[in-house]
Amino acid sequence: MRLPTFSILFLLGCLTAVSACASPYGATGPDDQAAIARNGFSADDVGYVLFDPDSGAVLAERQPAKPFAPASVAKLPAMAAALAVLGPDHRFETTLHITGRLGGGVLDGDLILKGGGDPSLSSEGLAELLRDLGALGVTRVTGRFLYDTSALPEMPEIDAGQPWTAGYNTGVGALSLNFNRFRFDWARPAAGQPVRVSAWSVSDTGRVPLDSVTVQLGAGAGAAFTPLIAMDGEPANGEPGGERWRFAPQPNMAASLWLPVTRPGLAAAHVFRRLAVEAGIALPAPAPGAVPPTATLAALHRSEPLEVLARQVLRYSNNLSAELIGLAAARRLDPAVQTLPESAAVLTAPAMLAAPRTDWTGLRLLNHSGLSAASRITPAQTMALIQGAGPAVLALLPGEDEGKVLPPGVRAKSGTLAYAKALAGTLKTAGGRTLGFAFFVTDEAQRAAMDRTMDRRIAEIPPKARAWLARARKLQADLLELWIAGL
Repeated sequence: MRLPTFSILFLLGCLTAVSACASPYGATGPDDQAAIARNGFSADDVGYVLFDPDSGAVLAERQPAKPFAPASVAKLPAMAAALAVLGPDHRFETTLHITGRLGGGVLDGDLILKGGGDPSLSSEGLAELLRDLGALGVTRVTGRFLYDTSALPEMPEIDAGQPWTAGYNTGVGALSLNFNRFRFDWARPAAGQPVRVSAWSVSDTGRVPLDSVTVQLGAGAGAAFTPLIAMDGEPANGEPGGERWRFAPQPNMAASLWLPVTRPGLAAAHVFRRLAVEAGIALPAPAPGAVPPTATLAALHRSEPLEVLARQVLRYSNNLSAELIGLAAARRLDPAVQTLPESAAVLTAPAMLAAPRTDWTGLRLLNHSGLSAASRITPAQTMALIQGAGPAVLALLPGEDEGKVLPPGVRAKSGTLAYAKALAGTLKTAGGRTLGFAFFVTDEAQRAAMDRTMDRRIAEIPPKARAWLARARKLQADLLELWIAGL
């Protein structure tokens, strides 16, 4: 599959102006009021557009100009833009470089591991690099072992409004490994014995001890994990020694759970060093650095093509992968980008230029994954982005929502936050028509109340929010059934 080459006016494909093609707002369609009331929602909480993707004609709508929280639906325009900017064949590269002289198995110089923003980099990829290094005869390094993360800005988390312990709110950086999560294991001791704890970087083929994480045992009720706090009141996970957590075992808690890596470059370098020992290569402790111009390329690992990675993002909705791909595309357009809001703005601006008659008022995307309760998009804006993405990108959409199969003929990207549910993509009606749709339901008041009382140590979604999401999923299913049968 080939996608069109990027152009500032046609970043997301050749957008047809929505207001020029659509029926006037107020288009008639299947009656949704019974479904909304039956599922316990106010009509003000719901917005959608059902449209013909070819002509842009609106067939049914509710509050098309009201901004809603997109949640992971934001990944759809992010992947469409990245494919247009970088190309479907783009591959991310992770490299090893050497300086100095190599003789008798000894590298009398530095070894540098450089990240290229590969969202799929795993321990197996690092082992591949080590095999190539071993093939050069290297068994020991007398200089430094450096890790270079300069290709992308590094940040300790995606969204500061999420729990510290959420495994989906990881650090972001050019050298990211095993989706920047680690598994924490602990065991209750026998009487008089200390609690045993361990941290592991886990891939499909095994696990490696994660030396960049230290855990301080404590006692307390209400929360098992808290990042240790530095003098300025911020989590101390950004200190050079690595990330540090306080662990207070709670009654009946699981013996194993996933936590986010907040220093991704350092963590990846420590895993590499552990794997190097297994490969018979002795390395010093890692330190941050940069590849000098005189260095020699020693090994190269390339990801799968971006088209494959984008399909995985749209199906599995990994937040880190979406952010890394979006950052790479935005920095291709503007190398000065340093934050996720800046990156999202860079990728959104060309789409807005390509559809000047679309009302972009209220659009606010703070990252590429949708992991933010503050991001906003309207159903009409989502419609324009779906049209702009084009058939090649829409074909990458899955036929499932959070692992559950959607009705036959529905291919869409789902989005879920506490008190926010969204789904956008295409469906096939009983009459054989292919239509586009963008559906949102958000309870602004309950979300705001939850955020005001959030304890960042607690990752679990409140039971009341889980019940709300169950009703939102039922409303989504009812509307899909209505649209498929009625048009």
